[in-house]
Order: sequence, then C-alpha cells, then structure tokens
Amino acid sequence: MRALHVCLVLVSLSTAALAADQNFLREVSETNVNRHYLVESVSLGGIALDQMDGTKLPARLRERLRALIGQNCDMAAIQDLAAEIRRDLHFHSVSERLLRGSSPEYVRVDFDTAGQDLSFDLSVPRLLYSSQEQLSGEVDANIGFDENKLTVGLVSDGDDLIERYTGIAAHFESAGLGTDRLHAEVTFEGYRDAWNAASREAAPLDGIDLYRARWNVAPQVTFIAAGPLVLSAGLSFERMEPESAGAPTQTANAATFDARYGRKIEGGRIQRRIAGRYSLRAATRALGSTYSYARHMISFKYEARIGRQTAADEFTAGAIIGNAPLFDRFVLGNSLTLQGWNRFQFDPLGGTRMVNNEITYGYRIGPATVEGFYDAGTIWQAGGPMVLRHSVGVGYKQGIFVLATAFPIRDGRIEPVFIAGMNY
Repeated sequence: MRALHVCLVLVSLSTAALAADQNFLREVSETNVNRHYLVESVSLGGIALDQMDGTKLPARLRERLRALIGQNCDMAAIQDLAAEIRRDLHFHSVSERLLRGSSPEYVRVDFDTAGQDLSFDLSVPRLLYSSQEQLSGEVDANIGFDENKLTVGLVSDGDDLIERYTGIAAHFESAGLGTDRLHAEVTFEGYRDAWNAASREAAPLDGIDLYRARWNVAPQVTFIAAGPLVLSAGLSFERMEPESAGAPTQTANAATFDARYGRKIEGGRIQRRIAGRYSLRAATRALGSTYSYARHMISFKYEARIGRQTAADEFTAGAIIGNAPLFDRFVLGNSLTLQGWNRFQFDPLGGTRMVNNEITYGYRIGPATVEGFYDAGTIWQAGGPMVLRHSVGVGYKQGIFVLATAFPIRDGRIEPVFIAGMNY
C-alpha cells in the first residue's frame, strides 16, 4: 500500500507540473497581443544557439534566430521560424516550446526537432569580390543521411592564403558515436595552385621551390565538452607537387588540435558574447613529413550589443616554430585582416609571426547593419623587423551579404579597396 501511495503522489505531482506548463503556455499565447514576455534565449533541440557548430546552421537562419533574443515574444514569428528550420534543415518535424526564463518577464524558446531523412541541397557559403584579388568563391553540395553529413565543394580562393588555390574539397561528419557529443570527421582536398608575380620573384631568393598542386586527407574526432567548449584532434596528410621538373614530392604530415569556446553572458540591457579559439598543427618526421614545424594560432573576440548598437573587438596572433610550407604561413592584408592593404607588397611569401586586432562599431537599420572598423596588425619573419600597419573602413551588412570600402593608412596617399560578397 505504501508503494501505491508513493506512485499516486508522483503521478499527482507530474500532472500538476504538466498542467502548470500548459497554463504557462496558454498564458503566453493569450497575452501575446500585448507581447508581455521578452525572449531570453533560443535553442534547437536543447542546444543553445551560441553553442551550435557554425557549419550546421546557415548564417541567414542563425541571424533570424538570434534576432529573437531580447525582443517581445511573437508566437506568429516563432511558428514561422519553426517551419523554416524544418524546411531548410530537412527535419521530419519542428515544434516550438516556451520555457520559463530566469525572471518572470522572460521566456526561453526551444525548437524541438525530430529526425532527418535523406536530404540534398546546394549552397554558396562564400562569394567574395575584391578590387585587389578579384573573385573568390565556393559552391557546395550538401547531403544528409541517417544523421551523417557529406559536403562536396568546388573552390577557387585567392583571398585566404598567399597562393590562389582551385579545386575540390569534401568533408564527411558522422552521426554521434554513442553520444551526440562525439563525432568522427574526415576532410579531403585537392587543389591546383597559382602564384602572384611578387611571390614568384621572392621565392628563389629564399630558396623556396613553389608547388603546382597539393592534396590533403585529414581525419579527426570532435568532442563537444561540458558547456560551450568544443575540442577536436586529428591528423593531416598533405602532399605537394613541386613546379620544378624532377623535384621530389614534399609532405607536411601533422598532428592537429583545435579548441573553440563560445559563450553568451546574460543579464542587464547589454548582451555580451565572447569567443575564443586555439589551434595547433605540428608536422613531424615521425609521420613521414618532409617539413618539421609547429604552428600555433589563438584568437579572442568580445562583442557587446545594446539596442541597435554593436561594438566588438577581435584579437588574433600566431607563431610558427620551424620551417613551414607556404600554405601554412600567416597572411595579413585580405578581406578579414588589415583590410585595404595588398599583402604582396610587404609579405609575398607569408610570415611566421603575426598579430592583428580589429575594432568594429555597428548600428542596425532595419534588417541591415552599417559598420565602421579599424584594423591594426603586423606580420614578420622570426628575427626580422616588425612594422605596425593600420587601416579604417566602412561597411554594410545584411544577413550574409557584405559591402565594404577599406582605406589603408599610409604616408602621402590613400588607395581605397572595394570588397563585396557573401560569407557564412
């Protein structure tokens, strides 16, 4: 009898909790005309928006979900977003749930997702035009099956590295290995490389034999640790075909490690976000590598939003110990760092040391944001001179679309550089 009594008590408590949640949901829905509640946070399947892998959620959809935070609860808009998530991410169903927030005037929005069938779509994760480096872009075919994901892309990029690389890249990510926190991944890349005239002129002076093509196979394991910390570890087997006839193929086989941290700080009128990253690539002859080096890189970003205004500061630094191939050397003077500068004028072969900082202020006007930015950075070879360079600029962003004009600050003249495109 005592066991029966305990069961009846538990059932009563569960029924009361369910009724309370239903009453709460009904109260929110009925008062939605007055929009009494504010949205405190947004999550998908219980995972906070800021903790989701950036490659798993289109930037346009991420921005729409992020825009809910701090706004009045609008059930019609939330239901529209649920339908968009189901359509864009190919879920069987997506339902919206409202949960109590940290204080009576706040609610938390969670989109509960259920299973995915075989899915296929095409995307353009990057399309960029610069008046210095012309066009860079990527077109991807995305295939999902049994919670596995395969992306195959065509790439032509003259912005990220010293070289322009053109070819194919494929990335496979498995379903959870016993848990959603653990995934296996493998990347394959095959590129043909083209070189700027300044790089071709500088390479022989440094005794460097340029390569015409390179291939990479990189398996890794990714673990979503407690909270907003994501850890990845793996291997990279990179081969380079030299331009010189008869020269041997070179390799840069390395162990890799990556740690990413992202967090949103709640409370008050100001919404704050912090993000940090550390990456290591250590090539060693123990893996059959021609090159032996360790490449360290760290970055930290702090962002604060209040109303329509956004201010951010992003710091990046890197160091290479040993002799690294050109594709692993650091670059400043592209669409993301020291914007407006031509990297080939002061750094035609890349650097082994780098420090850069960017300060941004933005003001939202409707769905778009107008920004002003200031870049300061330096790149150099170990033991060589350090020269600090500066640039300023203005930009216009709407979703993934960007228009910007950057002005390098140098004595005697101004040479504006125009940048346009889209970037996830």
